[in-house]
Amino acid sequence: MIRSTFAIPTLIALATVFGLVAALTGGGWRDAAAWIALAIPVAAVGWAMATAGGSSRSVRPAARPRVGLSFSAMPLTQVPAE
Repeated sequence: MIRSTFAIPTLIALATVFGLVAALTGGGWRDAAAWIALAIPVAAVGWAMATAGGSSRSVRPAARPRVGLSFSAMPLTQVPAE
């Protein structure tokens, strides 16, 4: 089960690493190999978006909790003394 789950992402990761190394180490045929190898993840994302089955606009993002403090309600002149 794990092998079948991670087989395609592993191949995409290996193609990406190969493409990056090929692009950094040489020119000529290595540039062409880098373009092909780095197009694989882009094609995979495009295929996943095309076959997703639903519109991403129909999904509302989860509400974010408010983080931080608001000090505007208590001016510094009204700070209680300890």
